[in-house]
Amino acid sequence: MKNKVSIAIALSGGAAKGFAHLGVLQALEEHGMKPVAISGSSAGAIAAAFYADGYQPIEILDLLSSYKLKNYFSLGFIRSGLMKTSGIFRILKNHLRAEKIEELQIPTWICVTNLNKGMAEYHHTGSLSRFVLASASIPVLFRPVSNHGILLADGGICDNLPIEPLLNLGNKTFAVNVNPVVEEDTKPTLKAIAERTFVLSLNSRMKHSAKQPDLLFEPTDLASMGYFNIKKAEQIFRIGYDHACEKLKEHAITEKLQNRCG
Repeated sequence: MKNKVSIAIALSGGAAKGFAHLGVLQALEEHGMKPVAISGSSAGAIAAAFYADGYQPIEILDLLSSYKLKNYFSLGFIRSGLMKTSGIFRILKNHLRAEKIEELQIPTWICVTNLNKGMAEYHHTGSLSRFVLASASIPVLFRPVSNHGILLADGGICDNLPIEPLLNLGNKTFAVNVNPVVEEDTKPTLKAIAERTFVLSLNSRMKHSAKQPDLLFEPTDLASMGYFNIKKAEQIFRIGYDHACEKLKEHAITEKLQNRCG
């Protein structure tokens, strides 16, 4: 398939489920569609940063899955969070080549939540590692990142699928949501109920947004994957890849039919 249109892509948060973003990006490249702009929240911000820094999807998969969960964060019991994010920051600083967002090879927007103002911010310039760390800092679990006295936290709080900064670029807008809602028998446990509530909340905000992508990738098979199961990174990658290949095939057929009717 030839890349007849340029695309911009938004990547959602979703912890370890974010490995599916890499599968989608791999499928897009194989179909001749390399994004010309990218945005991300939380895990999506991490994937976006490495991809825009010139890493191939497979390289990012190999790199990030080579670390154990304890390498990303550890119990800290600090006043502003239960866990320290020094591990995540170390990984970002050690492997990201660009120091600033504007130095990336692809125009990139990192979504963070400004806790002081209670709103989403989309950073297109500034410290890459610092803003990506902020975007992945889940409140209560992790300490917010201070930026000039402003507390920044997980981008997914206010905008888990940051399409907004991509809408006026003149490209087709694609998006990947790795938190699909499927019917399930939710177990009456604290963990299961918390996860279900979290997913429903994220998707409710997204579904009611007036900002919708031209094409949404939402692999339902990810529903059974755990949020912190890095050991299943390759399987999660494959789910994203297979879903994207099928979705792109359907999209191509739909466009052909529309062109004939038009």
